[in-house]
Amino acid sequence: MAKINLLPPDLGPNASVLKFLGFTKKLAVVFSIVFFVFGILLVSYILFLRIQIQASVKRSDGYKSSIVNLKSTEQSLYLLKERIGNIKKLLGSKTKINPLSDSNSLFLNHPGITLTQVVTSLDKITVSGNSQSTSSINSFFENIISNNLYPNIKLTSFLFSPKAGYLFNLDINLK
Repeated sequence: MAKINLLPPDLGPNASVLKFLGFTKKLAVVFSIVFFVFGILLVSYILFLRIQIQASVKRSDGYKSSIVNLKSTEQSLYLLKERIGNIKKLLGSKTKINPLSDSNSLFLNHPGITLTQVVTSLDKITVSGNSQSTSSINSFFENIISNNLYPNIKLTSFLFSPKAGYLFNLDINLK
């Protein structure tokens, strides 16, 4: 059978229009492919970022727990260092276990002197006392000063009360 075209040839689409429509179809296909590829790349990039964020959160949690552990270790090391320093100070110093061991006779054998308080530490002795006469206080002070056991003796207070007599406080440095 033969093809018969009943339409006049000038009513059909023009050749340039047909070429333009073909080009437009090709261009639409290319844009669709580019859009599809871009969409896939965008989704994969978002998934990649999500995985990176989860890994960063895990690392951050690990760092936080490590910091907490290091803080407790640092505290224990600091306390240990402080204890060792105190032990070295005690072992390295030339102090006596009893600061009054050499001075018992100085403080106890004084008639007329009543010691009301004696406080000792590793480097200092604080003595409080009273007496009714200045001569007994004078002999007490002379004995302490002439003994040369103490490098620094400080009279911190000296008072007179009619009821108690003469009241005095001494700070005696051992070093």
